[in-house]
Amino acid sequence: MRWIRRLLGHRHERARPAESEGQRAATAALARAHAARQVAADRRPAVDEVAADLRAIRERNHFADLIRTTVLGGEAQ
Repeated sequence: MRWIRRLLGHRHERARPAESEGQRAATAALARAHAARQVAADRRPAVDEVAADLRAIRERNHFADLIRTTVLGGEAQ
């Protein structure tokens, strides 16, 4: 039992050092990154919708070019 008391008696509670300026800056940067990621996640459905519309327009233009080339002669690009 004495060895237990010895172990417990030598324990020192370590005080946390004050937060440094660099640590505060890193914490703030992390918070900004989390906020930016959330904003991007919130915008994702709108971005996907616009991307789908642009793909459809590009595909229609491609088919229009193929038809135009076929009707007017020449080779498709």
